[in-house]
Amino acid sequence: MQVLVEVRRKIAESTSRMPRYLCTETVERRKSQLGSGAIWDKPCSETIAAIAGHSKRLQLLSADRLRLDVAVIDKNEIYSWVGEGKFGDQSLSQLVKIGLTANGSFGSFLAAIFESPATAFSYQGESPANGRRVLKYEFRVDALDSSYHLSNARISQTVPYSGSFTVDPETLDLLKLEIHADDIPAAMNYCEVSNAMDYTKLRMNNLDFMLPSEATTQVIRVDGAMAENRTVFSGCHQFLGESKLLFDDAPAAGVTAATAERRPTEIPAGLTFDIALTQKIDPATLAAGDPIQGTLLKTIEIPGSAETIPKGTLLKGRICMLLMDYSDWGALEFAVKWESLEWAGGASQPVRLLLEAAIPTTAKTSEVNVKRARRSGFGTQFDETIGYLQFPAVKKNYQIPPGFQSRWVSLAAKSGTAK
Repeated sequence: MQVLVEVRRKIAESTSRMPRYLCTETVERRKSQLGSGAIWDKPCSETIAAIAGHSKRLQLLSADRLRLDVAVIDKNEIYSWVGEGKFGDQSLSQLVKIGLTANGSFGSFLAAIFESPATAFSYQGESPANGRRVLKYEFRVDALDSSYHLSNARISQTVPYSGSFTVDPETLDLLKLEIHADDIPAAMNYCEVSNAMDYTKLRMNNLDFMLPSEATTQVIRVDGAMAENRTVFSGCHQFLGESKLLFDDAPAAGVTAATAERRPTEIPAGLTFDIALTQKIDPATLAAGDPIQGTLLKTIEIPGSAETIPKGTLLKGRICMLLMDYSDWGALEFAVKWESLEWAGGASQPVRLLLEAAIPTTAKTSEVNVKRARRSGFGTQFDETIGYLQFPAVKKNYQIPPGFQSRWVSLAAKSGTAK
């Protein structure tokens, strides 16, 4: 019992320091399906066993990657796209919009499990793991005390959960934490939802704290489909001196108050922006969340004034999706959002653009399909400024070449947006 008390004390000390740290997380996402074309209709016990046994019938359907910054405020994880420098109040699923998302790995699970008096623990003894002795414990959190929230397109519910963790017997450092959702509502059509985190001890400024080195989330459905996220944390650092977290109502990093109050030329709705990418888009290295740049191919004249947006003006944006679809014919799905014009002299101006078309420059780009976000799976979290492009029948290692061109149309600025 005294060992568990000391373990919980060390974890509580670590989580109390987490609001002073920020990490970048890269999430590799994969969707697979059991079966060979036929409908999978087996009991959950057989489905879980087949996947655990690495069945050869597990077919890869799609793969993509996310890159985000994560921090902890009031024991809750907050997210932004990597390098964005500001955090809003939207949830992770609202930021990412589609596909499996999971939070809690960075610090929230530790606080919920080890700092709650309602968590029930049981010691399971010593056991070998990866060539070393470890102390193993099991735990359970009942529904009334749980903050484990599951949701899909049809239902959302807080569920009880249980799991296990291992501890170094000499240092009493947490090594691994495994979590399983219990009593999953049948209407969700999930057989199993699980999380696993490997922890490492870091020392900064004469302080020790626990951070996850890697985390895995796995969801197995009753139809034999499996979604798996593998998250790696990197670039963890402490906020010191001038470092700070900025929220959506604050000026962007590096922008002075005078610059924030500047009102550059208003961009009216209905202007045509022909944009060329300045870099290749490689699914093997890039991720949703990564910044991208483009240049304006033609000078745009502002109606009713002598002002123009010159040819060659730089645009900055974000990748919102970069997914390889391996089902049927195969395709690369690429979604992008242009966020700002970068004026000569360093001034930046927000811009809202709606994708209209891909501009063919090669045989492959002439086949590109343009879809609206509402019709491409973004659902109720619709953002009309996200442009969705599908490159059909491409090879697994296909890259969108630098210079790829697309046509966009300006939208009216949102109410409250600086003009």
